[in-house]
Amino acid sequence: MTSVKEKIIKGIQDIDNEELLQEVYILLQDIQETKQVIELNADQKSLIEKARNDFKRGHYYSTEDTFKDLLNE
Repeated sequence: MTSVKEKIIKGIQDIDNEELLQEVYILLQDIQETKQVIELNADQKSLIEKARNDFKRGHYYSTEDTFKDLLNE
């Protein structure tokens, strides 16, 4: 079975577009540079859980509705 990493490497090896390869390289560098572990406190974890539950229940605004509200203010 081929791993995801192997699939990514194979996909990159098949790319001939130098500009696209440069963009992939930059993306990989950015990911490595910004990789960090963020520690959340109990209140932050609670707020995230509340937001997830709200979303599951359909309690959210669409992007369109949000921008309408922002643009009308």
